[in-house]
Amino acid sequence: MAGESRNQPPPGEMRSRPDWLENLAMYVPSVLRRRFENVLQSIDALNRRADVLEERSATADGRFDVLENSIRLIQDEIERLRGDRIVDLERRLDRLEATIREVSADGARTRDETIPAVVDRSNLLIDRLTTELDEVASLVERILRSEPLPIPAPSPAEGELSGALKEIQPTLVQALRGSEEEIVHRLDRHLPTLRGSAPVLDLGCGRGELLLMLRDAGIDAVGVEADPALVQAARRRGLEVIEGDCVEVLENQEPNHWGAVTAIHLMEHLEASVALKLLHEVRRVLRPSGIFLAECPNPRNLRVGASEFWIDPTHRRPLMPETLELFVSAVGLEVERLGYLHPFPEEELLASGEEVGGEGETSGEVSELARRFDRLTTRLDELLNGSRDFFVLASKPDVD
Repeated sequence: MAGESRNQPPPGEMRSRPDWLENLAMYVPSVLRRRFENVLQSIDALNRRADVLEERSATADGRFDVLENSIRLIQDEIERLRGDRIVDLERRLDRLEATIREVSADGARTRDETIPAVVDRSNLLIDRLTTELDEVASLVERILRSEPLPIPAPSPAEGELSGALKEIQPTLVQALRGSEEEIVHRLDRHLPTLRGSAPVLDLGCGRGELLLMLRDAGIDAVGVEADPALVQAARRRGLEVIEGDCVEVLENQEPNHWGAVTAIHLMEHLEASVALKLLHEVRRVLRPSGIFLAECPNPRNLRVGASEFWIDPTHRRPLMPETLELFVSAVGLEVERLGYLHPFPEEELLASGEEVGGEGETSGEVSELARRFDRLTTRLDELLNGSRDFFVLASKPDVD
């Protein structure tokens, strides 16, 4: 064994034959020498095979060491990722729980506070609308029977209020109507409707924003305004404006003359009887197929009907779209379109547009709660932040 240990070659060298095997070759008879040499060659081949196996074994040991190190690294990385993932899931779960609490609190506030307030206000508006519709129906019935309409005499207090408001009318117009650029931006949607309908008579033209827009578009137009200061301001800009009461001015116009008559935020300043008389005169002065365009605040929007409408002390009462349609039809004009305009800005909406639950997955119960909450906020936005104004477009029949 010791001899074998001494005869083992260093790493990288060929294994040699033992000395005793070399000495034994001298004593082998010549007859057996060839076979003995074959045996020696076989031994050399076995030695070479053993060397190759030892080299492969050493290489395999190294590879096993590398594989073990890689496995340990992979295990460490898996443990790290597992810890990070659990922490991330816990954070997402905390966010989801916080969102659910917020949605539940908002839903409770909406159920206990907002919805009852909206319902109460809606009931009051419905009651008021019912009363006004009854009054309108009575007026229409009198019109159809050609009976005189009741016109209450103005009280001394109303006369004093009217005189006081007349003195501050220019200030009210400047403060409440908004800048001229804003008004022009809100009126430009009517330009395609009025194009081809010259001449246009703009009732209650105010500072003349619509007249300026029509002039720039090459459309002949004349304004009517009762306030002398506003009339002079409009005339200084080169606009043609008739000073006087709208009904009285209409009464002095030739029949079948005007291609279009507009009343932008005028009708809500008139009593019902005056509004009906004005519409009668509008139909008379319009030529066949001529159009009438009126725009008013939209009382179906609760913010407008219950609050913003009353900022202007010259407003009489909110005019419902159905009421104006009824007035227009009662005088013999044909309503072509009723539309809604100028919603409140998106930043004032209740619906944020964000998904409930953040980045994490939500349960079916939370998703259903989120959908119901979205429907509720959308409906509230329609009632509170929808269109601020409405318009009625009508035309005079070709044949009376």
